[in-house]
Amino acid sequence: VSASESPARRKGAAMAGTISRIRLENFMCHSSLHIELGEHVNFITGQNGSGKSAILTALCIAFGCRAKNTQRAATIKDFIKTGCSYAAISVDINNQGEDSFKPDVYGNLIKLERRITESSSSTILKDQHGT
Repeated sequence: VSASESPARRKGAAMAGTISRIRLENFMCHSSLHIELGEHVNFITGQNGSGKSAILTALCIAFGCRAKNTQRAATIKDFIKTGCSYAAISVDINNQGEDSFKPDVYGNLIKLERRITESSSSTILKDQHGT
């Protein structure tokens, strides 16, 4: 079977590890942002200062990057929007096909949630039902 014919490449089948949704709350310049991503190539466009880089920074932080390595903040709490007490990043990751991660535990979708407060930061993996 060629790569173009494999079950993971069929129309409608999302590849394991691809991001389907990003949600930001009180992260950098974003009070509340929800983005649904398509199956293939996605472009994030906007005017200068509209928050495009903040979206990519949020993905880096969600996946465990240190704040100083983003070159945007010295500490993780610096990503909390000014005047807010916390920031939250939620990323939905497709988990279907032969490269899926523990599909018996997580199902077809893994929900990665990162919450940041002035004093702590936590990361949680949830199954497709949010548990």
